[in-house]
Amino acid sequence: MKRMFVSLCLMAMLTPRLIAELKYTMHMEIKKVEGAPAQAVNPMIGIMSDSVMKQMVPDGAADILYVVGDKGARIEYVQAAMGQAAGAINLARPDGTLIVMNPKSKTYWKISAQSALASMQAAGIPAPEVTAKRTEQFETVAGVRCGVITFDWKMALPIPEAARASLPPDFPAAITMKGDSCTSTDRYQQYAEMVSKTASAMMTAMGFDKIAQGGFVLRQTMQMMGFEMRATVTQIGEEAAPESVFEIPADYKEVAAPTGGR
Repeated sequence: MKRMFVSLCLMAMLTPRLIAELKYTMHMEIKKVEGAPAQAVNPMIGIMSDSVMKQMVPDGAADILYVVGDKGARIEYVQAAMGQAAGAINLARPDGTLIVMNPKSKTYWKISAQSALASMQAAGIPAPEVTAKRTEQFETVAGVRCGVITFDWKMALPIPEAARASLPPDFPAAITMKGDSCTSTDRYQQYAEMVSKTASAMMTAMGFDKIAQGGFVLRQTMQMMGFEMRATVTQIGEEAAPESVFEIPADYKEVAAPTGGR
């Protein structure tokens, strides 16, 4: 009995429950990189970059509200961002399932990290190459000290071999991105694992979950195709939240995902 008691105590210490929920606001901004050419070397790349960035943050800036707890994460989009309409609410489960809710139509659909990966593979999109390195630099974001991590991201474009001959010589074979993040490895660290588990399916499939290196991200800057996107936590704190924030309202109806899959 004594050994069993000790074992149970050790298990409790190794798998602590979150005693509250973490609530924070992430402010996102996107802009042209200062000093970057007005147009990419190849006009097609310029058109593609403008299209991608308009999908990421259509209005140039957006706020996203997060609640993270034992049951997962709730993400509310105050303005349109990351392919989500203004007012959309996502529920991210620890098993990687993402539930996208539309309060206006009272509907929802689901997607998983596995299905996102399968869709990418079916489209011939290769897994990106991600390298990250922790530096000796530190910052203070929203009153929290964090360490800077630099990263490089590269993904080969899925261009069929037969089509390569018809492309201009300056058309790139890959999309590259660089940037840095500032992560906390002490304060709010207990929420970092849950944030990683509940990272959106597409973010995980694109390798962005590797950039945090086990810490809680308070700021992140990415530069790609002549644009810079910056995400910064502006408000953060622990506060008990009702269980209903992690649940699908009873009057919501499930519909098929936009791709028609799950």
